[in-house]
Amino acid sequence: AASGRDISAVVGFAAAISVNLAVVNSLPLPALDGGQLAFVLAEGIAGKKIDQKRQEEINATALFLLLAFSLSTAVGDVGRLVK
Repeated sequence: AASGRDISAVVGFAAAISVNLAVVNSLPLPALDGGQLAFVLAEGIAGKKIDQKRQEEINATALFLLLAFSLSTAVGDVGRLVK
Protein backbone atom coordinates (compact mmCIF):
# COMPACT_ATOMS: atom_id res chain seq x y z
CA ALA A 1 0.00 0.00 0.00
CA ALA A 2 2.78 2.43 0.92
CA SER A 3 4.81 1.58 -2.19
CA GLY A 4 1.75 2.27 -4.34
CA ARG A 5 1.47 5.74 -2.83
CA ASP A 6 5.21 6.27 -3.36
CA ILE A 7 4.98 5.37 -7.03
CA SER A 8 1.91 7.57 -7.40
CA ALA A 9 3.79 10.48 -5.81
CA VAL A 10 6.76 9.98 -8.15
CA VAL A 11 4.51 9.82 -11.21
CA GLY A 12 2.64 12.93 -10.06
CA PHE A 13 5.93 14.78 -9.51
CA ALA A 14 7.21 13.76 -12.96
CA ALA A 15 3.94 14.93 -14.52
CA ALA A 16 4.20 18.30 -12.74
CA ILE A 17 7.76 18.78 -13.98
CA SER A 18 6.70 17.85 -17.51
CA VAL A 19 3.82 20.35 -17.53
CA ASN A 20 6.05 23.05 -16.03
CA LEU A 21 8.68 22.45 -18.72
CA ALA A 22 6.04 22.64 -21.46
CA VAL A 23 4.75 25.97 -20.15
CA VAL A 24 8.22 27.50 -19.78
CA ASN A 25 9.29 26.21 -23.19
CA SER A 26 6.21 27.83 -24.75
CA LEU A 27 7.10 31.31 -23.49
CA PRO A 28 7.84 33.66 -26.38
CA LEU A 29 11.56 33.88 -25.62
CA PRO A 30 13.62 33.63 -28.81
CA ALA A 31 15.91 30.90 -27.46
CA LEU A 32 12.92 28.64 -26.68
CA ASP A 33 10.28 26.96 -28.86
CA GLY A 34 7.82 29.74 -28.07
CA GLY A 35 10.31 32.15 -29.63
CA GLN A 36 10.34 30.15 -32.83
CA LEU A 37 6.55 30.27 -32.82
CA ALA A 38 6.77 34.06 -32.37
CA PHE A 39 9.03 34.27 -35.45
CA VAL A 40 6.56 32.20 -37.47
CA LEU A 41 3.66 34.39 -36.34
CA ALA A 42 5.63 37.57 -37.12
CA GLU A 43 6.41 36.24 -40.60
CA GLY A 44 2.74 35.42 -41.11
CA ILE A 45 1.61 38.87 -40.02
CA ALA A 46 4.31 40.72 -41.99
CA GLY A 47 3.83 38.51 -45.02
CA LYS A 48 7.56 38.07 -45.55
CA LYS A 49 10.32 35.93 -44.14
CA ILE A 50 12.53 37.32 -41.36
CA ASP A 51 16.20 37.36 -42.34
CA GLN A 52 18.03 34.30 -40.97
CA LYS A 53 20.97 36.42 -39.76
CA ARG A 54 18.59 38.69 -37.85
CA GLN A 55 16.89 35.69 -36.23
CA GLU A 56 20.30 34.34 -35.16
CA GLU A 57 21.23 37.72 -33.65
CA ILE A 58 17.96 37.90 -31.74
CA ASN A 59 18.36 34.30 -30.52
CA ALA A 60 21.96 34.88 -29.42
CA THR A 61 21.05 38.06 -27.53
CA ALA A 62 18.05 36.44 -25.85
CA LEU A 63 20.07 33.37 -24.90
CA PHE A 64 22.81 35.57 -23.40
CA LEU A 65 20.23 37.52 -21.36
CA LEU A 66 18.54 34.31 -20.21
CA LEU A 67 21.86 32.81 -19.10
CA ALA A 68 22.92 36.06 -17.40
CA PHE A 69 19.62 36.16 -15.51
CA SER A 70 20.01 32.51 -14.48
CA LEU A 71 23.57 33.09 -13.32
CA SER A 72 22.67 36.20 -11.32
CA THR A 73 19.79 34.33 -9.68
CA ALA A 74 22.04 31.39 -8.78
CA VAL A 75 24.75 33.69 -7.37
CA GLY A 76 22.15 35.55 -5.31
CA ASP A 77 20.70 32.30 -3.96
CA VAL A 78 24.11 30.92 -3.03
CA GLY A 79 25.02 34.25 -1.43
CA ARG A 80 21.94 34.07 0.79
CA LEU A 81 22.76 30.47 1.78
CA VAL A 82 26.30 31.35 2.77
CA LYS A 83 25.27 34.23 5.08
